[in-house]
Amino acid sequence: MRRGAVWALVGAAVVVAAAAIGWFWAPFGRPSAPSELSPATTGPSAHPLAALEAGDCFAEFESPWQADFDPVSCEEPHAAELTALVPVSTVLDVEAWPGEEALRDSAMLACQSPEAIDLDAAGRIEGLEIQVRWPASEAEWGSGLETYSCFAVAPELTGSLRP
Repeated sequence: MRRGAVWALVGAAVVVAAAAIGWFWAPFGRPSAPSELSPATTGPSAHPLAALEAGDCFAEFESPWQADFDPVSCEEPHAAELTALVPVSTVLDVEAWPGEEALRDSAMLACQSPEAIDLDAAGRIEGLEIQVRWPASEAEWGSGLETYSCFAVAPELTGSLRP
């Protein structure tokens, strides 16, 4: 074997060994899905999802899955608006827990309908995203949370996008 080929094999073996060690050691940790929602970190006016109403706006918004929300006036610039609470039964013909996959697959259908958002106004907002929260577990479903929570998200929203 040539000397260059030997060094190439040695180099490849070192890279593979380093990758394996790095995988097992994971000095920065591995991300994992949270087993439960994190506690509220917003101000004293924070509300859980169940206390929100369609038309509530939020100056700060991380995700539809955050534990608490801090509503603000929609007339002021805001990052997100809860445009609608759409009953799952209007999209899926179910009475019992349909499973997360079925809920996820119908989420955008529910929240991009004319009953959930003012489509004309939404079409004029550059970078607008629709983000959806649905009942994440059978326990949430059993507690009465049987709606899609539809959030319109964009920097510096002003006014409402409710239909």
